[in-house]
Amino acid sequence: MEETIYTLDIKTNVTKSVLDVFDTMLSFQLEPVDDAPATDVSEKRIVGSVNFAGQVCGIIIIHIQDEFAKTMTAAMLGMTVEEIESDEEVRDVICEVSNIIGGNLKSFFNDSGFYCVLSTPSITSGENFDITSLNTERYESASYRYQQYSIRIEVGVKLQSGYQADIAGSTQEPPRIDTQKIQELNLAARIPDSVINVFTTMLSMDIQVADAVSKSDLEGMRTVGAVSFAGDAMGIINIHITAQFAREMAAGMLDMAVDDVDDDQDVNDVIGELSNIIGGNLKSIFSDVGLRCELSTPSITRGSDFRIESMNMERYERFAFTFNDRTFFVEFGLKLAEGLNLPAMNGKDINYQVVEEGSAATPPQWPELAEPSETEETAPQNTPSPEMPPETLRETPPADGNAREDRRYEARTQPAFSPSDVNLEFLMDIPLEVTIELGRSRMKINDLLKIKEHSVVELSALADEPVDILVNHKLIAKGEVVVEGGKYGIRVIEILSRAERIKSLSRP
Repeated sequence: MEETIYTLDIKTNVTKSVLDVFDTMLSFQLEPVDDAPATDVSEKRIVGSVNFAGQVCGIIIIHIQDEFAKTMTAAMLGMTVEEIESDEEVRDVICEVSNIIGGNLKSFFNDSGFYCVLSTPSITSGENFDITSLNTERYESASYRYQQYSIRIEVGVKLQSGYQADIAGSTQEPPRIDTQKIQELNLAARIPDSVINVFTTMLSMDIQVADAVSKSDLEGMRTVGAVSFAGDAMGIINIHITAQFAREMAAGMLDMAVDDVDDDQDVNDVIGELSNIIGGNLKSIFSDVGLRCELSTPSITRGSDFRIESMNMERYERFAFTFNDRTFFVEFGLKLAEGLNLPAMNGKDINYQVVEEGSAATPPQWPELAEPSETEETAPQNTPSPEMPPETLRETPPADGNAREDRRYEARTQPAFSPSDVNLEFLMDIPLEVTIELGRSRMKINDLLKIKEHSVVELSALADEPVDILVNHKLIAKGEVVVEGGKYGIRVIEILSRAERIKSLSRP
C-alpha cells in the first residue's frame, strides 16, 4: 500500500523518539499518558519548535514546564538546578532536544518517501501564549510524564502536491552560488522593501520604516506570524503585530468592518499569508544568488507574556514600521549552511531606538525578545548613538567610509514607496498552474480496490454546481463547463471576493 500523509504513523514514531531521547540523553524514563488539552500547559513554560520544509512541510512543537526544563538542563550538564548559571543554558538544552526529536521525525518522513529538510530551532518562553500551525492537513499531539512533570508535543504537517525539490536531494542541477552577490546582499534595505511592497499591494497601507518607537509599543497582546527557511539559507522571519492592528489588517484584507472580524481564525489566515509572501520574497532573493532553500508553512504565536529566540543565527536584523498611529516589528535571522565555504554573515542590527515621551532616545531593546548571545556578536553593532536624534539619521550620511553603513544610509534616505514604484512587468512571464476541480471523494481502501472499468465514482459536488478554478492550488473563481469545437472549456461565472480567497488558503 502506498503511504500518504494520512496513513503515516506519526504519533508512534514521535513517541518512540521522545522516549529514546530522554532515556539516552537524560536517563529519564518518560511515561506516555492521555493527551492533555492545551490549557494544561498554560503555566510558565519553555517551548522548542522546529519546522519542516519541502514535500512535507509543517512544525513540531514541544511544550515543557519551566521547572522541568531546568531539571532537564541540570541532568544534561551534570549539576544541580541551583548550579544553573543562566537561562541561556536552559534554552540550549531544550534547543538540542527539539532538534534531535525533529530530526528523527524528518528522517521518518524521508524514509517513507516524502522529502523534507529541517529548519534551525526556535525557543518561545513565557506564561500567556499559544502557538498554531497554519495550512496543515494532519495534526497529532501526545503527552508524557516524568515524576510530577509533564511534556506535550504537537505536530502539524501537510503534503505539497506537485512538489519539486528546490534544494539538495533533488535531481536538478544545483545553481551556481555567486559569492560576490552574497557578500553584497543588503539585507538592511531588502527586508524593509519587501515588507513595504507587500503591505502596499495587499492591504493598500502606506507603511513607513520607523527610526524610533515608544516603550509602550513593546507591550501588550500581540500576534506573531512566522515562517522558516531551510536549506543552504536557514533562518526565520517573525512579524510582531498588536492584537488590535492585526484585526484591522484582517478587516482591510477581507473588505469588512473591524467589528465584523469574527474570530482569531480570520486574523491567523491574513497574518499567516502576509508572513508567507514576505518569506517567499526573501526566498527568491536567496535563490537569485544561488542559495537553494525551502519555505515552511506559517505559524502564529499569540499572547501577552512571551519572548521568542531564533537559535544559532549568524545574521540578525530587527525593524520597526508605522502606519498612522500603529507600530509593528519585523525580525529576521539567517544562517548559511555548513559546507558551502562561504564567509559567515555575522552581525546584529536593531534598526530603531526606544524613546519615552519627553525623554532622550535610549539604546535599542525589546524586552520580550531574546537577543543573540555575546559569542555570536562577532561584528560590531551598527546602532545609532543614543544622543543622536532620529532626524539626524535621515539628514547626515555616515562619514567613516564604511560601505555597509553607506548602504544602510541610502536605504533610509530613499523616498517613500508608492504603488507606482511597483514594476509588475517581470511577473508577467511567471507560469502558474491552473486546475479545474469537478469535486472530491474519500473512500476506504477496500472500496478503492473494487473500482474497475465502467465503475462510477461519486463526487462531493452536485451535477449542476459550478466547478472550482484553482491557481497554484488556491481557489480564485468558479465556472461552468462548456464544449466548443470539440474541446472542453470553463466559462468563468464568479470571481471570489478577498474574504473568500483568504478563507480558501486553509482549505486542505
